[in-house]
Parts: sequence; C-alpha cells; structure tokens
Amino acid sequence: MGRWRTSLIWGASMACIALLAGTALVYTSTERLLDRPYPVVTATIPAARAADAIARGRHLADITGCTDCHGADLRGRVFIDDGWWRGRYYASNLTLKAQSYSDEDLARIVRTGVRPDGRGVVAMPAFGYVRVSNDEMAEIIAFVRSLPAGGKAQPAHLIGPLDRWDLWVGRKLKPAVAYVAAESMKAPPHRGAQHERARHLVGIVCTECHGGDLGGNGWDSGAPALTVVRAYRREQLNTLLRTGVGADARQHGLMSKVARDRLHHLTDDEIAAIHDYLSSTAPS
Repeated sequence: MGRWRTSLIWGASMACIALLAGTALVYTSTERLLDRPYPVVTATIPAARAADAIARGRHLADITGCTDCHGADLRGRVFIDDGWWRGRYYASNLTLKAQSYSDEDLARIVRTGVRPDGRGVVAMPAFGYVRVSNDEMAEIIAFVRSLPAGGKAQPAHLIGPLDRWDLWVGRKLKPAVAYVAAESMKAPPHRGAQHERARHLVGIVCTECHGGDLGGNGWDSGAPALTVVRAYRREQLNTLLRTGVGADARQHGLMSKVARDRLHHLTDDEIAAIHDYLSSTAPS
C-alpha cells in the first residue's frame, strides 16, 4: 500500500512538473512571437483637404468598424471578453495614440498590423483594411484627429491559456500581419465598370468576415460566400444590414451583430449598389 501511494504521489508530481514546464514553454514562445519585429514599411498619406473630409472619415470609420471596436469617441474599450480561459482584448484609445503617431504610423497599423516599433498587433483585423485607399485613409485619420484627446490609455490584451495555445500552434489567433499578405492577394471579382464603386465598398466593409474574394471564411468567422445574396431582394438586404434580420425573418449570429453595430450606418444608396454588385456576381 505504501509503495502504491508513493508511486501515485511520484506520478502526480511528475505530471505537475510537466504541466508547469509546458505552460512555461507556451508562454515564453508566444511572448517571443508577440515581440517579433516586422519590417516597418513607410507610405506617404496625403492630407485630406476636402471640406467634408472629417464627415466622410466618420462615415468610413463607422462602416468599417473603427467606432464599433474603439467606441464612438475612439477612446477605446474592451471589445472581446471571453473570460480568463480565453482572454480579454482591448481596443486602444485612438485619441491618445494620435498624439504620438504620425499619419503614416496610423495607416500602417490599420492596413498591415505593424506598430511603429515593428511589433505586430493582435486582434486587429488589418487584413480587412488592406484595400482602404490612401484618400480614404486620409479622411479616416482626419476624423480621428478631429476628436479631442481624453480618457485613459487602454491596457494590454490579457491573453488566456486557450488563446495562448492557439497562438502557439498558429490556429486562428495570430498577429494581424500574418494574415495580410495572403489577403492582399485576393480581391472581390470584377463585374464591370458600373459596379466598381460597390466592388470597392464591399472590399473594405465585407472582406473582414467573408474573405478577400468574398468566397467565405468558414474556418474562422463562419461567414459564408456572398453568393448567398442571390436569395435576397434589395429590400430584404436593406433590412438585414439595418436590423440583422435575414430574409427568413431570423437573426443570424455574428452577421446580425455586425449589422446592428456597424453596417446600419451604410446609406440606402450604398446598400442598393452593394446588392446590385453582389447579385451580379452570383451564379445563375
């Protein structure tokens, strides 16, 4: 009986040591990954000069999700809270960041996910914004800089054990820059000059969830290919993007949440153009 108890204690001790060693390995490895430097690519952003640049920048910030994650006043907040097991993620206070970041710094973070010091950001969907033009970026930045600086700096992300594991094995959670190269090679399909405006709009609004070629992103967000729009009349798509209620009169998870949080800011004209474009890409 004594030997059995000793063996049990010994085995439990070894298991605890192995668990602690594994945890330490995952933590230190992911910390090195988070601190990994990336090339700091520079790109000149023209100053926004139009009289309505700030208003247009606000609209772009609304429909692309800047104000959804960072708050209407851009002072930041918790935008993902999955508990200690997964993690808590904070959108930074952009009114404070704008005090020390140049226009080029802000544009780089948005479109490539790389900070001025070369470190990559996590939980920032830069891959969805690689198609934002320089003029659009200038307008968004004009809106950001128009807001008074205030509030407190948001803390660093609290990455939980399961998300640490996902980061270590390269599943789902990765630095944003890891997605950018692959997504930038994709593009929504061309459907003629008459649809180019809507094609670009879809490229900066929908690709974060539905993929750069609009073919769906089921492995991550669960979003389907946007050929699904063939089942929607224009007024039904308007209802979906305004309220989150689909053509089947039901809520649709993440799609409904995104519609209520940001897509309802789309104008009627923009929704009509999107419907015409996406309907034209659907197979007959």
